[in-house]
Amino acid sequence: MQVIQKLTVLSNPNRFFEVGTEIDGHEVIAIRQVGSESESHVHSEYFVEDENGDLITSIENAPVIVDWKTIAEHDDPPETQK
Repeated sequence: MQVIQKLTVLSNPNRFFEVGTEIDGHEVIAIRQVGSESESHVHSEYFVEDENGDLITSIENAPVIVDWKTIAEHDDPPETQK
């Protein structure tokens, strides 16, 4: 399973969101891709959430660099856990 570890929003200046860091007193626990794709367009959106699952910020239709991290799932056989 792959999860987003870090999201860099390419702006001036660049903005960084990374799991485990703190933003305005809230620890970033998850960064989720929640956009959608249709035949006519792509809506790019990411949610940055805190330890309670509350939204810290949302990034929409912005150029980003996504750093993924592969984690093992509980039911994965050992040969697939890397």
